[in-house]
Amino acid sequence: MKHEESVYRSRLDVGALKQIVRGAVGNAEISPVQFDALDDPPDLAVLVEKGSLLGGSSAIQIHVNDEGDHRLVSIVALGNSGFERAWSGARNTVSLGGSKKLAAVVALAIQQRDTTLRQVG
Repeated sequence: MKHEESVYRSRLDVGALKQIVRGAVGNAEISPVQFDALDDPPDLAVLVEKGSLLGGSSAIQIHVNDEGDHRLVSIVALGNSGFERAWSGARNTVSLGGSKKLAAVVALAIQQRDTTLRQVG
């Protein structure tokens, strides 16, 4: 699976970021990301999946690390390659383009509440 990650620095607390994500993704399915015992899990880690009327879906992972005076917000757009989409059919795959749009919606929603938000990666 392909992915594209953007990392932002925000002054909002984890609770505010949770509310913003929930509001930004609408009726998407939100589930926790699981880690094994050797991972150092972030303070918040969710998978957001949103279906499309035309088939296929969009999916992003959001990880938030509390760094004390700021939070690092990682938004990872996920998607199948063009070959995988052609082979499996669009209905059974994740669109990277759609996922990048969903990631941009979340980033914009955070930026609207945090004017100091800046991309750091």
